[in-house]
Amino acid sequence: MRPEEPVSRIMTEAVVVIEADRPVSEALDCFFQYPIHHLPVVRDGVLAGMLSSADVLKLEYFVPKATVDRAKFIDERITIEQLMHAPALGLQPHVSIGDAAQRMTEAGVHAVPVVDETERVIGIVTTSDVIQSLLHGPPRREAAAQQEGAPPPAPSAGDAEQVHYHQRPTAEERAIAMRTAEVLHDEARDPRFLGKTTLYLEQRNAYLETVLELSDRFLLSGQDVHVHSLLLKAIHAAKRAEEHASGRARVPFPLE
Repeated sequence: MRPEEPVSRIMTEAVVVIEADRPVSEALDCFFQYPIHHLPVVRDGVLAGMLSSADVLKLEYFVPKATVDRAKFIDERITIEQLMHAPALGLQPHVSIGDAAQRMTEAGVHAVPVVDETERVIGIVTTSDVIQSLLHGPPRREAAAQQEGAPPPAPSAGDAEQVHYHQRPTAEERAIAMRTAEVLHDEARDPRFLGKTTLYLEQRNAYLETVLELSDRFLLSGQDVHVHSLLLKAIHAAKRAEEHASGRARVPFPLE
């Protein structure tokens, strides 16, 4: 890819952002839950600053070891606005990749939000994106989405035609199935793991239904900040439940 190509060709569009008035512990949660190292900070949706994982991880050294609730200790003493780098460098989507690389070098940063004409974040570009594009062309959309912790793209209409959809059970049928699953699992009469699998899927479905409902509310509300916060918490809860269900529950972060 040529340096004169616009950064919109290589930016990651699914961006995790945080409002400036949110607690620092929520920013920590974002860094843990998503594979990101840079977190744009917004104020009423407009770019206000930038946080890096290094900015928040170093807070561990300011918390007394005997502190029971480390997240509360930090939230009561430090704000995101105190930690963030401001003003933040932002790029318009039409800026060339070469220009973006030059500005990032001059500013000494490794990631820059891409903003629209109202300074709202619509993407993010990292030094890795720039290097990748100049060496090998733009990253595949799927890879770019995974890189910033976004979900994989939805299947296309052509893919959907080949999907077989099963009929949804009635509330009564579902209740009977769940009672049967509990009996099989509790009484150890589950050699083919039908009870265990059914209980797990019911638990997983409950978390994902909450995420789906809040996603709809978020889109219909014009990306309301409060609903966005609820959606992030629902996603985090679903991920934590899956970690526990799969035996991969993490050791609690020092500040939590």
